[in-house]
Amino acid sequence: MSNKQVTAAIVTYNRLDLLKESLAAVLNQTEYLSHVIVVNNLSTDGTAAYLDTIQDERVIVYNSTENLGGAGGFNKAVQLFAEKLDDEYVWLMDDDTIVEPDALVHLVDFIEDNEHVGFVNSVVRWGTKDGHPSWMNVPAPRGFTWQSPLNSDNPGVEVVNSTFVSVLFSRQMVSMIGLPQKEYFIWGDDMEYTNRIADVNRGYTVLKSVVVHKSKENSMPGDIVREVDASRLWRYAYEFRNRILTARRISKRDMRHSALGAIRFELPRVLLKRNVKYRWQKAKMIVGGVWRGIWFNPKIEFAAGMQSSDVRSINAILRAYQLAHPTERMTLDREIELINHCQLEDLKGINQATDRFIMDYKVQMANKFKK
Repeated sequence: MSNKQVTAAIVTYNRLDLLKESLAAVLNQTEYLSHVIVVNNLSTDGTAAYLDTIQDERVIVYNSTENLGGAGGFNKAVQLFAEKLDDEYVWLMDDDTIVEPDALVHLVDFIEDNEHVGFVNSVVRWGTKDGHPSWMNVPAPRGFTWQSPLNSDNPGVEVVNSTFVSVLFSRQMVSMIGLPQKEYFIWGDDMEYTNRIADVNRGYTVLKSVVVHKSKENSMPGDIVREVDASRLWRYAYEFRNRILTARRISKRDMRHSALGAIRFELPRVLLKRNVKYRWQKAKMIVGGVWRGIWFNPKIEFAAGMQSSDVRSINAILRAYQLAHPTERMTLDREIELINHCQLEDLKGINQATDRFIMDYKVQMANKFKK
């Protein structure tokens, strides 16, 4: 067991009863917890008054003067962690996340015991610990390599990204990739951010770390076709806009697939499937969201004094290697070796195509991140 210290961060908006339960569970962790940041997104249900009564010195409260949305709340939480505290890790969650007493210890032990880990998340159940999986928080395992760390006392499954319902990453990672994208406002900021992390070092679901998500419904993520709650419709305009930028930051090809997928598959289902409620409002949100997403490209910001120059991209390394060795048959073992040990600079000087790609990539990154 290490002596690492962790800051938990909870973003809350008008769910006081759940916040009380969530905060109590976090403060009841068995190991590692040092601080808890609570970002109150201008709640109107007595949340601020309740937070004023807390005497536990570990709790740090930020009462926002505006509703920043979930994305803005997590942006502020990570910024406060980076600029005001010295803990090694930050652990993010919503105010309806109820963590088991040993959830944190399994996350920290896994990330400390395994090399090249960018983030770790928990297994998320819905309603109760024995409930079904929380479908909106089930991450996709990465093909073939997902079972690599299974044979250990604290197993993990490699995943492509994660929601902000119990995800942990390091201070060093924040310095390398910046802050969550506050401009998303709601939905998708967690996918984009953990995609960024996984392009530096991969992410894992730690199977022994369990939390409960007490969301109102156990719905699928972004399922606009089956949505029946009129009060939630406005969120889908953000969903489709944000989805395009998230895909673009993987590749232009992913962006095209994401945009075309929304128009070719989700839009016809909304318009033609039987018994779809609010079909015209939904169609407008899909088309408008995709269109805005094509032009939506806010820069990534960093916490003050925390922009690292020692940043690598797995995707860029693999692409540069392909250019440097165009006739080589890439095996999965070779790919894993490159991911774990290669730097982009190691591939310079092999041929002009590789050098040109590396130069263009560096220019692209300089334009992407805010100085």
